[in-house]
Amino acid sequence: MNLNAMSPCQAACPIQMDIPGYVAALSRGDVREADRIIRLTNPFPSVCGRICTRECETACRRGQNVDEPVAIRDLKRFAADKALHMPSGPLEPYYSERVAVIGSGPAGLTAAHDLALLGYKVTVLEAADELGGMMTRGIPGYRLPVEIVRKEIERILALGVEARTDQVLGRDYSLHYLRSEYQAVFLAIGSEKSFCPDCRGVDLSGVLTAVEFLKDVSRGERPYPGKRVAVIGGGHTAIDVARTCLRLGSSEVSVVYRRTIDEMPAGTDEVETAQEEGVVFRFVTSPVEFLGSENVEKMRCVRMMVDKSRGRKGALVCVQDSEFDIEVDAIILATGYGPRTETVPELFDSEDGKVEIKDGTGATNMAGVFVGGDFLSGPTSVVKSIASGRRGAASIHRYLRGLAPADISERTVLDELNDKVAEQVPKAARRNMTSIPVDERLKNFDEVELGFSLKEAMAEAGRCLNCSLGANVSQDCVSCLNCVLVCPYQVPRPGDEQVDIDPAQCQACGICAGQCPASAIDLDLESRQSFHSRIQEVLKKAEAEAPYEFTLQFICDFTDSNVPAAEPEKSVFQIFSPGLGRVGVYELLAPFEAGAREVQVYACGDGECKFKNCDYWTGYNVQRAAKVLEGVGLDPGRLMMIQK
Repeated sequence: MNLNAMSPCQAACPIQMDIPGYVAALSRGDVREADRIIRLTNPFPSVCGRICTRECETACRRGQNVDEPVAIRDLKRFAADKALHMPSGPLEPYYSERVAVIGSGPAGLTAAHDLALLGYKVTVLEAADELGGMMTRGIPGYRLPVEIVRKEIERILALGVEARTDQVLGRDYSLHYLRSEYQAVFLAIGSEKSFCPDCRGVDLSGVLTAVEFLKDVSRGERPYPGKRVAVIGGGHTAIDVARTCLRLGSSEVSVVYRRTIDEMPAGTDEVETAQEEGVVFRFVTSPVEFLGSENVEKMRCVRMMVDKSRGRKGALVCVQDSEFDIEVDAIILATGYGPRTETVPELFDSEDGKVEIKDGTGATNMAGVFVGGDFLSGPTSVVKSIASGRRGAASIHRYLRGLAPADISERTVLDELNDKVAEQVPKAARRNMTSIPVDERLKNFDEVELGFSLKEAMAEAGRCLNCSLGANVSQDCVSCLNCVLVCPYQVPRPGDEQVDIDPAQCQACGICAGQCPASAIDLDLESRQSFHSRIQEVLKKAEAEAPYEFTLQFICDFTDSNVPAAEPEKSVFQIFSPGLGRVGVYELLAPFEAGAREVQVYACGDGECKFKNCDYWTGYNVQRAAKVLEGVGLDPGRLMMIQK
């Protein structure tokens, strides 16, 4: 693998997950391998597969100048949900030091997970009666079922992590006490203290805070907020509250946000889903007063605009004489959150009220105490909290072992796909998960999105451009320039001593590797050795179950137009791959050496494959292999290419 080249999606991911690696594994149907790769950096893949903010998809090069980004988040969900991966049992601590983690949200539990894997005995202290933080107490079940979170937490506890609930910092213990009992402490108590807007009438009955409202719902309560509800804010929490109110019986729900949809933290896709369910959005609108006698009855608002005369970016100001009223039965505030600083005053600077941090490790002014998660950064996404937890665990490990801070080496991010190559990439529509119909979903809190099938996941993974997983040229290159001639994208170029293949433009079709006479080209997508091993595993099974009677099918599964039956006969064995141009003569003949009755090659239809000219090179290799069969006295008709 080209370790210096990183795909844009991986670079954009806060935990720099090997996205190309697990997507490639899914493209060939290897769900276990995909799950293994995902869990190297993420202990909450089923959670992130549902609520991640998808920064990776924003950076996806396919979405930038080909068609639509790959559904990376949905593929993560599929792999994590379907894999049967479970730890074998608790790990025996390797080190004598004990670490306490305060808070069991994604940052705290990730730190506990990583520290346990590093060999430490970890105890998690949680103030609530259940682990998970806002994952179990603040995200509605239609978006993230609590059972999913609990299963992820079970995997972490299975490593030997101890957990204690109903343990409140400042009531049941102090930081000083923990430092006397543990050699290090990671503080990740989140940001659940709501900030209220500076509006008159904020104390009226019917004015609620979003966090407490969602906590009540997560506990199984079903409060009726009223017919007309206004939610103030533009983040994920505001959208969650609005959609929850619809499910609780409110018929007129609006989200009031002072900026435009393009500046909304929640993202366009969440807005569209909420609108589909009936939520009304009032952009560039800000509340100034809540009106009513005892219960809130109206919300007075003003229109907002950007005054470009104020500074380089301008300033958000009220439009004069733009006041108007909205009739409401309830107002729910999702206007920002902060940490409860009163529990740990010793960590805060008296002047600016912020935690004193020594450096990027999260070390505080109290020796051995590190902070992370929303408590340090303010409200953020789950995946960024996971990244914070990973940094905290690594920092604690280095602190306890007396190691110097880790060197941060920046990897090169691949350049953009140039227009010449992008124009030659076949277009393929993004696959979207099936969802419960709107009229059905509003009746309950059941999960709305239903996930991919294996076939759908493999096909969507096949859309990936395999950035950073393309061809590598070894020292065996003899500069014959055959790869220059056969590459459909004109990527290889003659170099000073051997051919150069630009990893930023290579599409990993493998055609050059299949036609290289010196076997000097290999793919990071799946090496020839790995591909051969996969073939041998299938052949070994075929020989055992149907000796000399089996048929082997090579199937390009990028499209559905030319795929055989999903449930083949017992004597038929299948090998899937998104693109068959790299299946060379050796791979086509190997089944006959194992006793195959026939070999069938199901190539995509003309122009339908993921890779340009793949059908041509597939047919070319089949013809060459058929001539070999004929030369050794076997019927060449036993090798057939089946094309739409």
